[in-house]
Order: sequence, then structure tokens, then C-alpha cells
Amino acid sequence: MPRLFLRFDGLTKRTDDGFEVGVDWLVRGDDGTAIAEGHADASQLVAVIEGEAPWAREPAHVVVLVPTAEILALSCQVPGRNVAQLRRAAPYAVEEFITEDIDAMHVACGELARNEPVRSLVASRRSIEDWRACLSAAAVTPGFMTADAMALPAGANRVSVLFEEETALVRTSEQIASVDVPNLAAVLEGVRGEDVDRPAMLCQINGTLSEIDLSQSGFAPAEVENVPLEESLLSYLANSFDDAQAINILQGDFAVKRRGDASWMRWRSVAAGAGVWGVIALIFLAAEGFWAAHQADEFRQQAAQLYRDIYDVERVPGNPATRMRLRLGEAATISQGFHRLLANLGTALQEIGGRYDLQSLSYSERGGLGADMIVADYDALDRLEAELARRGFDLEVVSAEQHEARVRANLRIADG
Repeated sequence: MPRLFLRFDGLTKRTDDGFEVGVDWLVRGDDGTAIAEGHADASQLVAVIEGEAPWAREPAHVVVLVPTAEILALSCQVPGRNVAQLRRAAPYAVEEFITEDIDAMHVACGELARNEPVRSLVASRRSIEDWRACLSAAAVTPGFMTADAMALPAGANRVSVLFEEETALVRTSEQIASVDVPNLAAVLEGVRGEDVDRPAMLCQINGTLSEIDLSQSGFAPAEVENVPLEESLLSYLANSFDDAQAINILQGDFAVKRRGDASWMRWRSVAAGAGVWGVIALIFLAAEGFWAAHQADEFRQQAAQLYRDIYDVERVPGNPATRMRLRLGEAATISQGFHRLLANLGTALQEIGGRYDLQSLSYSERGGLGADMIVADYDALDRLEAELARRGFDLEVVSAEQHEARVRANLRIADG
């Protein structure tokens, strides 16, 4: 299936007649060649889609590039023990770097990993809503939306610069930016100055800096590669675009709702019939359950009557079968697992040291010992896990979250 690339040349303006914005478009074939391309305004986009990409309602085949000038790229530390916690905490971590109200902004995260900086793109919710509304009016459903600079080649110790009239798109391994060409040398000097001893390569695309500006940037001539364009800008961006290296803005509230495919539509009637039979089967199972419960009540009444006859009492406390086993001295002894697990947890906490507060405990034969406690930090949980592993026990951190200046964790301890 071909792929449709769209690139907005600015913010979408709402008018009485619809939307006002320019869009570069390109249909790219499976072999990477451009099948068709051009430029259209919002009103012309409908005809372009109908003629060149009628399949553009399928999100997997539509990539939208929006102006980098409208996107803020950040990389910062985010607290959290798992991906869900990191994603929830990301907006609060980036809030200090932006001047707008965080509720009016959308934060899209790259790959999330504990104790690693989180790369994110921050954009106005209103801008994203307008871009999507403009596409929806043309019957386009994008599956991937990102800043146009994200389509530039990326790599360790590599800086890509795409010249476009009076501006330039810049991408490093961690950052993206849209820079006025007169300020480009100063920006590159800041990038190169982060580690002057590190080998670096500057890739200049569709233009070059002057010798004076290049010298100011800190890049030596041997560290510069010039790439002339033999195709359109959008064609170059489409060919160099890598989903795995870019951050998709369509996350959270803007996540794409996948559509059912044609095969599902063909089988829908079959599924409906299967659903009816499933309901009938559930009714029969429920009837069997009620009958089993009725029989259980009868057996319990019989056991209670037998207990009264044997021991000559009127009231039978609790389960009559259990009470009878206790009287016969055949009751199972209480498992020692709780005391053993609790003792080892206490010894392990004493070994790792530090302050901790135990909130609650629970125990079951199958699940092991559950403990809700507050510890100093996440590293304390790692030390506790290592100490218990040394003693032959498994520690599972069911959940963990920041609690004031400490960490509250729900733990599960079981035999290793």
C-alpha cells in the first residue's frame, strides 16, 4: 500500500468557509519512489485526496509533518517506577520549561525507561485540534503526526541541517529546532561546544553556511558533508523519515482510534450469531451455578443436622465440617509461611538500613506476604530486592509512587 505524506506550512486558520493553510503532499510507493506530489490549500486538499489517495482514511498509511517552529522539543528526567507512571508524570516534569498553561499544552513522549531522560514534544492543544480538523474535512485520518525536523536523518554525534529559504531545520540526536539562517552558526556553535573532543559530523542539506559562519560554528571542514537536493523537500523528508526515530504527537487524548477492517465487516454477522449462542451458553451456566448452590446449601444443612445429632447441640457455629474436624483433632495446622516471610522481611530491612514505615500487611498461602510501606527512595527498593533474593525470596513491586519526599510501595514477597 502506498503512503501519503502531508506537510503543513504553518498554523491552520479557521475561517467562515473552512480552513486557511497550505499543505505539501506526496504519495510514496512501496519501493520508495514518489508516485505523485504537489501543493494545495485546505479547500483543494479534498480533491487531491479523492484523486490520488482515496485510501487515506486508513491511519497506518498517513504521515503528517507539522512546523517545527510550533513545537517545543525537551529532554528531562521524569520520576516513576514504570511506563504508566512516567507517562503520567511527564507533563509536570516539563511544566517548568514552558511559559504557557500546561493544561493548554499537549506533551507527547518518546521511549520511556526508568532513570533515563525522557524526550518529548510539546505543542498547543488548539494547534493540534486545528490540524486534525483540517485533515478530517478532507477525509484524512493520520496515524503519525510529528514535527517536520523529526524527519531529518538522526544519529549519534550527527547534526542535520535542512536549508529552506530564510530558515533552517536542525536535528541532533536529542533535539530539534527551526532557526533563522542568520542565527544558525551560533546555534551550531552551542551544539558543537557540548563536547569539542567528540567526533561529530555536520550534514548540510539544500544549502551551506558561509566559510565565516562555518568557522564560527566550530565544525572543521573535514566534519562537514554537503547534500544537494535532487528532489523536492517533502520527498527528501519522506525518504529519510523513520517512525522508530521520531516521536508521534498522536498520544493520549489525540491517540488514533483504529478502524475495523473489511474482513471484520464480512464476519460481523457470524460474530453476531456466535454472540447469541454465547449468551445462551451463559444462561445455561448460570442455571447450573444456581443448582450447584442449591445443592451446596442442602449438604450444609445435612452436615449441620449431623453435627447436632452427634454432639447434642442446637447451634452450630461456623462451618459444621470444620468444627467437626477440630473436635476430632484433624484440623490442619496453621501455616508457618507468614511468620517466616515476615521475619525475613524485617531482617532484610534491618540489613539495608534507612528509615521505613510499614502501613499494612496481608498474607495468603498462594499469594505470599503483601506489604504496603513507605521507604526512602527507589534505590531502597532495589537494595531490598537484592537482599531478599540473597535469602532465597522473590520481591515483586506491585506499584510504587512518590509520596512527599519518599516512595510508597506495594510489595509482594514469596518463596524463590
